[in-house]
Amino acid sequence: MRLPIRHIEQNLIFTTQGTVWALWRVEATNYSHAPSTAKKRRLKALESLFKALTGEPMLLSLCPQVDPIAVVRAMVADVDLKRSPRYEQLGHAVLDQLEEMELTGRTDWLALPLPTLSPMDLLRDLAGAARADVALQLGLMPAPVTAREVAARAEQATRLQASWPTGVAMRPATEAEILWMYGHSARRGLAEPFFPDGTESPVRGRGRTVAALGELLVAEGGTDVEQRRAPGNPFRRRFVQVSSPWGDSYQALLALAEMPKAFALPGAAYLQQLDDLAYPVDWCARLVITPGRKAEVKTRKRARHLKAQAAEYEGDPAGPPASIAENEADNDEFRDRLTASAREVEIRAMVTLAVWGDTPDDAQARASALASDFGSTEYTFSRPVGEQTALWQAMLPGCRTPRVMTGYTQYLLSRDFAMAMPWCGSALGDERGGLFGLQLASGGARPVLFDPARGPRENASACMAMIGELGAGKSVAMKAAVYNVLARLHEPDRPRSRGRAVIVDRTKEEEWVRFANACPGTTQVIRIDQHAEVSLDPLRLFVSVSPKVAARFTESFLTLLLGVRPMDLEGVALSEAVQAVLEQPAPSMRALTDELTARGADDSASRSLARKLKAVARKDLSAVVFDEDLPIVDTHRADSVVFAVNSLVLPKKSELASEHRIERLEFEKLLGRALMYLIAAVARETVMKSKDEFGVAVFDECWWLTSSEEGLELLLELMRDGRKHRAAAYVGSHDADDIGPANSEKGQIIRGLIPHRLQFRQSTRQLAARGLDFLGVDATDPDMLDLVTSGLSPINLPEDERLARAGECLYRDLNGRIGLMKILIPADAAAARAIHTTPTSSLAAA
Repeated sequence: MRLPIRHIEQNLIFTTQGTVWALWRVEATNYSHAPSTAKKRRLKALESLFKALTGEPMLLSLCPQVDPIAVVRAMVADVDLKRSPRYEQLGHAVLDQLEEMELTGRTDWLALPLPTLSPMDLLRDLAGAARADVALQLGLMPAPVTAREVAARAEQATRLQASWPTGVAMRPATEAEILWMYGHSARRGLAEPFFPDGTESPVRGRGRTVAALGELLVAEGGTDVEQRRAPGNPFRRRFVQVSSPWGDSYQALLALAEMPKAFALPGAAYLQQLDDLAYPVDWCARLVITPGRKAEVKTRKRARHLKAQAAEYEGDPAGPPASIAENEADNDEFRDRLTASAREVEIRAMVTLAVWGDTPDDAQARASALASDFGSTEYTFSRPVGEQTALWQAMLPGCRTPRVMTGYTQYLLSRDFAMAMPWCGSALGDERGGLFGLQLASGGARPVLFDPARGPRENASACMAMIGELGAGKSVAMKAAVYNVLARLHEPDRPRSRGRAVIVDRTKEEEWVRFANACPGTTQVIRIDQHAEVSLDPLRLFVSVSPKVAARFTESFLTLLLGVRPMDLEGVALSEAVQAVLEQPAPSMRALTDELTARGADDSASRSLARKLKAVARKDLSAVVFDEDLPIVDTHRADSVVFAVNSLVLPKKSELASEHRIERLEFEKLLGRALMYLIAAVARETVMKSKDEFGVAVFDECWWLTSSEEGLELLLELMRDGRKHRAAAYVGSHDADDIGPANSEKGQIIRGLIPHRLQFRQSTRQLAARGLDFLGVDATDPDMLDLVTSGLSPINLPEDERLARAGECLYRDLNGRIGLMKILIPADAAAARAIHTTPTSSLAAA
């Protein structure tokens, strides 16, 4: 088979028929799980673009194979592998893992035959193309396309793009991308050429040809030259076999034959829904766009024809058939909408889909499944017998529209076709970073990369929140994110760069201690119990930062511990005593007690505070704050610092619901709550210490921090200032209100400062609705509620399937895109063994 392509240069395709096509790469937007406002905005942008297009544009959406080597290359970009030997080993393990998967992506395109510059140019183009075609037939060297003609056409394409609305982002395609499209079409399901990433070596000469890509044998219904037998039943061989030096590709092509008479979103978005199927699907939409003023003439003619049909039944007692009245009403509505705007256009849409498989039966089975998937929605896809080759050619830019496609024309207005939501695929994650998960879209796996430090590098927050019920996978996700921080943030030419994590571990099994010890880098474990080996005295600890910081943290700590209100007499007395102690050469909690005792001779408030502090100091757990013989904790050396606090008793959430109940808390709970605040303060100062490092403070089950005004303020400060100091907070909880209370101003600000959001399974609909609202989507959408409550990592499945689906979530990335993802455990044997929390299985996500 010979492709009708004469020359390719820049984003232009010169054909042997005399036409010149221009091709653009379209930037898709996520749609399936986007907020309703984003969906409406995308619909309006598509409608505006289609009103601006003219002629016979061609919309394409193709699923390229993803090169595992390219994924690993993106994983190790900007990583000093000499200082990260375990991450280098992980890269090799990931490469082996990805090579066993069918990795796919989705790319979107707009191709348009350019209008002729003038009648004379039309004749010149036809004559030049004909001479070139004859020369090829005779074995002669055809005359090349001149540089002057290329420049004129390139300028024409640029002017044309400039006249379109900017709501749909696109850029001119490259020569390598255009060649890839032809190669992909011939090798679907085979070892096709990987999608060009912009690093291709320049070629000699000007432009490209497709001579090598034309060495194809395209057989309707397939062929087997090794077995001589009569062709089988054509109705059972509705596929095309494309033979090339790389093997035989078996493809089944379908055309959109029927649509519902009336449709609305979300059901009308059938092109977008192709991305949610269990197998990759390529699609093409060839359009013929007619201005409304010209199309309106045809509607008037059709109206006269329908009235004439109705008049034929004037003498019939039964009257005209009901279908005539329905057709008249449809035509009148179409005409009213067509004439409502001077910019309205009529679109004749011809849609083709392509699926493929390893064998003809696989390809046809997928085609049957696709037709069945859309059968319930009244979208009918047909596989015309004997026309598979024609439909295959129809998906190639530069080829003429085959006659068979005109029989499947759908007459629509711009908004009607825009409701199909073309170019609304789903991309997720960062361009580089650690392998965080696999996107659940378009059949094959799509790697999701996560670059922890990207936010501060691009003047954005790097904070992350995980929400989900017990066993849904949020702890595993948080640990996978921490692993990326510790493993890959040694940067080249920056000897002091590294990733750091300060973690609060409240679990009895010390799961975070176990996991941190299994991660790359050094680990420091600080146990807060009766046998504490270091001091958290805020006066001794923070005075080196600044006296103001030491005063603030000390007063907040003692306010929680002693139940003092800042503006009461005791609160004022405490503030004055703290200030006085900080002016001394060796401030400490013991010095503060002595200062209050001295002031208590003349001040009852100071005397009362001194008695309370002495009572607290006598408790064994209080030694971590009041024992001056303990060395001050040093958290600036190890890569990961874990505070093991399972000996601390914390109040229940219900006990913090009112001031009355807080006042009646046992001392152990008061001390535990105050110490947890102090630990969070240490974590904040540690991760923000050096701008050469990227640090994260990890607060799993963070309700203990946000339940107090002081803790909420501390978390807010960390998130507000983290970008400037290359720091972030990773928080997790069962309830979105634990992370940022929706009924408080500070809670709303905290929510707004968290770009990375993950929603795991939440079987309670009320909590699921809160999580969806936090994610930024419609919390009342029944489909989304069903997805979160029962569709993510379902538990009522056979054991093997349940384990295979562990870790599913909705992920909102730094760009605000929302998509389905499955968390991947790092391909590091030591970390993988230590990452689980489920006591009965080492394989399930927790």
